[in-house]
Amino acid sequence: MIAILCATCAGVTIVLSRSVNGYLSQKIGAYQSTFFNYFTGFLMSSIFLILFGFVNLKGFQFDILMRQPTLLIGGMIGVFNILILNITVPKISPVQLTLITFVAQLLSGVVIDYCIYDIFSIQKLIGCLIVIVGLIAYQLSDE
Repeated sequence: MIAILCATCAGVTIVLSRSVNGYLSQKIGAYQSTFFNYFTGFLMSSIFLILFGFVNLKGFQFDILMRQPTLLIGGMIGVFNILILNITVPKISPVQLTLITFVAQLLSGVVIDYCIYDIFSIQKLIGCLIVIVGLIAYQLSDE
């Protein structure tokens, strides 16, 4: 139950964050708002880690980042994600953006399951297609 609650909160905060960042990008520009997004995220993460005592660098192996720099790709992808959203948010409605990103997440999840984890089931693909058809029908009903 806690996982469902956390996933729901994550979904709400993603839409809120996207909207606030889009508004900020209209005021100061996409690149600047991306910078401030990550800068304030870094500050808040640092404060959170210090306050709750999660900062224990003694056991952290910094050399793993040198041996496997691909571990840092998530941060790079995150920067591009925020930049793309900051450019896109002012141009389309929040509902359309949410539907489009949801479909993209579904499809990329299926592809990643297949390519990286070697997991593929026709049931997942059919389920994904049913959701996509439902989202398209929902979008068309508004028009």
